[in-house]
Amino acid sequence: MAKFIGVQLRKTLSGKPGKRRDKARVGNIKLTVRYSVVLVVIFGFLAALVISSIFRTIVAGLIISYIFYPAYRFVNSRLKMRTVSALLVTVVVLLLITVPAFFVTNKLSTEVSVAFVVTKQYLEGGTQSVACNKDALCKLVPENLKDLNPKLKASLTNTLGKGTEFIVKKTTEAILSLPGIVLHLFMVFFIMYYVFKDGARFVDKIKVGFPLKKHRQDALIWQFNQVASAVIYGTVIVAILQAVLAGIGFYLFGMPSPIIWSIVTLIVSLVPFLGPFTVWLPASALLMLNGYYSGDNLVFLRGLGLFLYGLLIVSGIDNVLKPRIIAKKARIHPALVFLGIIGGVNLFGIVGFIIGPVIIAMLVTAYETYLQGRAEEKPAEQ
Repeated sequence: MAKFIGVQLRKTLSGKPGKRRDKARVGNIKLTVRYSVVLVVIFGFLAALVISSIFRTIVAGLIISYIFYPAYRFVNSRLKMRTVSALLVTVVVLLLITVPAFFVTNKLSTEVSVAFVVTKQYLEGGTQSVACNKDALCKLVPENLKDLNPKLKASLTNTLGKGTEFIVKKTTEAILSLPGIVLHLFMVFFIMYYVFKDGARFVDKIKVGFPLKKHRQDALIWQFNQVASAVIYGTVIVAILQAVLAGIGFYLFGMPSPIIWSIVTLIVSLVPFLGPFTVWLPASALLMLNGYYSGDNLVFLRGLGLFLYGLLIVSGIDNVLKPRIIAKKARIHPALVFLGIIGGVNLFGIVGFIIGPVIIAMLVTAYETYLQGRAEEKPAEQ
């Protein structure tokens, strides 16, 4: 009996059972972590399915939040209240986006509708029952359209008919989809509010669970900020510059409502694959047609001048400045920027203009991080 007690006492003092308990506890922790990873993957996949239908809306909200986040930081540094600051900036951004959009859409739709009606009246009999406002687009419509060649006149009448049907169809679709538009707009600003209010804490939680050392995380975040700011601010700066130059051109060459058309130029310049040429090209063509059919050579030359100005100046700076700004600030090859933009837009739509280059740049950064890690491991192995 004494021998048995002595053996048990030696085992206890040697600490072997404690070591076994520690090993079991560590094993249980590793198993728990593995189960947690599996659960994160499963529920992450299900969450992706849930939000897939509103993915573009979420990204749009994140992009707008990223653009105006410096404004939120400035306001919060003065008020020292995150909730009030987030709400205030969100409301201001809402007004900045919706009010000009409503004004421009209303004004543009009115001018285009009147121009269509007046053109149709001139084609049919040369009379005008609808009055043109002093800044209306219909003032550029030649009055002697009734004297056109019969074939050209029939073709133009057919085109106007199709254009009218298209406008009516799109207007009806816009009215029917208005509740959906309001819902998506609400979601965008709902996301903005919480990104402003809790975005920093959300990023910190992601960083804690990310399986990289702190300096690697900082490198990835830095690269993300570089690319995102390069694409967003580069696009916005170039679009504003193009809108200003287009407005100057519209004023110099006698285009009605130059401010309205410069705002439209700003909007289309922000949309991939549209650009300012969708505004200045029809405007210059309309001026040249007006001068040609009215016999006014000065109006024709103004249209030709607007065409050359738009081609060389307004659209020219897009080809020169934007790739340089994005590639230089993001510190990635311009070819990768181009591929990211094209592929991103094809996959994600308009928001892919931002997401595509960011994904490509993050891939490059992740690969460089991997190479740096391998280089650091080699001296340790030797």
